[in-house]
Amino acid sequence: MRRIVFLLTALVATVAAAGQTRFSWAAAAGTGIALDEPRLTPAILRLAGFYEAGARFSVGAGTGISCYEKTLVPLYGEVRFRLTRPRRLVPYLSCAAGYAFAPDREARGGVVLNPSLGVRLRLRGRAGLTLAAGYEQQCFERLKSRRSDLFAAAFCERLRHHLVSVQLGVWF
Repeated sequence: MRRIVFLLTALVATVAAAGQTRFSWAAAAGTGIALDEPRLTPAILRLAGFYEAGARFSVGAGTGISCYEKTLVPLYGEVRFRLTRPRRLVPYLSCAAGYAFAPDREARGGVVLNPSLGVRLRLRGRAGLTLAAGYEQQCFERLKSRRSDLFAAAFCERLRHHLVSVQLGVWF
């Protein structure tokens, strides 16, 4: 898993460092409001690299950290479509989908899906701020165990978190 994250980051950094103006980076931090049980507030950090495929369309890949009951490391692909021509304030639609790995031995990752609607405020040059709100679904499994003097039991619990996510980020 570390190799994949390293290779993905190295590839995007190499192309971006080569002076290609069609590549950009985005970093975001966010949280969410749980829609189901167990109710908890996750912390989400993400970093993605994008290729500007057109005036309104960009495709990218990213990784990050999501902290639910267990810490998860998502690897995802993301598509963004800007709803208007480039201006100072541009609304966009975004959809990120992928798989989240769990570094903990007692957990297994699962599918992550995050469609959202956001707005990008251009600052100087290509830099900008983003604010996005959307739906996020995160699936994973964790091992639950009980031990006593008389017996030991373990089972795999499958969890699906559904939440309304809010993310604030930078684009450069």
